[in-house]
Amino acid sequence: MLQQILRDMYVDPDILAELDEQQKQTLFCKMREEQVRRWKLWNEKLGDEKTIQPSSKKKTVSFLKGEDGEPWVWVMGEHKDDKTIEEILKEEAIEKARKMAEKEAEELRKQVEAQLYIELTPKIEEMEVAPKIPIDDDIYCSVDELREKINNKPDHFNYSLNSYQSKNKFNVIDTRDVLQEISLNTQKVAQRVALWEKRLTEERTCEIFQKMQKEQQQVAKEAEEAEQKQEQLWREQERKAKQAEQQIREIARRAREEHRLTNFEIDTSYSTINNTGVPPGRGAVVEWYKSHERPKWTGLDRSNNVESWFHGLITRSEAEKLLLDRPYGSFLVRLSERIWGYAISYRAKEKCKHYLVSAGLKYQFLGNNQIEHETLRDLIEYHRVHPLTGGEKLVEACPRSATSPLNELFDE
Repeated sequence: MLQQILRDMYVDPDILAELDEQQKQTLFCKMREEQVRRWKLWNEKLGDEKTIQPSSKKKTVSFLKGEDGEPWVWVMGEHKDDKTIEEILKEEAIEKARKMAEKEAEELRKQVEAQLYIELTPKIEEMEVAPKIPIDDDIYCSVDELREKINNKPDHFNYSLNSYQSKNKFNVIDTRDVLQEISLNTQKVAQRVALWEKRLTEERTCEIFQKMQKEQQQVAKEAEEAEQKQEQLWREQERKAKQAEQQIREIARRAREEHRLTNFEIDTSYSTINNTGVPPGRGAVVEWYKSHERPKWTGLDRSNNVESWFHGLITRSEAEKLLLDRPYGSFLVRLSERIWGYAISYRAKEKCKHYLVSAGLKYQFLGNNQIEHETLRDLIEYHRVHPLTGGEKLVEACPRSATSPLNELFDE
């Protein structure tokens, strides 16, 4: 895993989350060492190429080293002065909101200034600036001559000046005062607009930032709801998958059980089953033994005691458990629930084998051309001497367990 990480220079987030801080530090140092090693190889290769093709410029790279002499590595977020990702995102959001608010305030300011300019600026084109006092053809006179004419004609000069003032609405002095007042008013308006713009920017920044936060919260809420729905869907699918798996296991278990009950380890010469009757249940097998087999002393010796090899009505798996720790050649006889008869369970070298014995007028292994025996005891004694089709002989009877169900066969 470490070699793969160093080769790809990438750490899967799930793997990284499982590591503690010490392991993370070690992993980052290893990755940094691998980067330095690769850089050295690249630098050496670059140096070899430069020896072949010399260049006028030589680039070098140096790394800041720590107290241990190794390249200094800084992991973002571990220093006490480092900002958290939440703080960084918040500052970026506030800065973005401020820029948007400044842009809006600037556009509004331009509109307000244009409106105020239209309302406060007088119609200067309607004001007539006082023209020069007309003096007939005195433009070609000298200064002394012009002064003499003025002294000699004061009435004419006063008349011209009074006539001009009476004709015009504003004189030169009034126009200057008006322009000065407009200038002062314009400056005051500009200050007020600047204050208004600043206040508007702050308010809009706060509003935009709150709006952005609400949108982020809404997105986070929607993502959380989607994740919860996905989690519920995944759990439902997992539940259905487990349920289906359980059903498959149950079907497989039943199939194995049926296979154990139907496929007995018998020789090919025993494969043709001529007994088509199947007991309907355990109770029927018990009643059949009491009514048909017990009167014939089947499973009992000449002293009316239960044969050591007879275990009554036990299952195939129970028989295998009893034979598991027994020596090779051990055997037992049990009632079968698949046919009206018995099953001989035998401990062979490789595994336990099971042979079905039909119980009719005589006793024989299931199949054609089998040797018939008068009693079940005769069949057992015969195969103590003569081997079965697989070459095995019935050597030693397997002892019964303490919980052997013989009482149900011999109770009165």
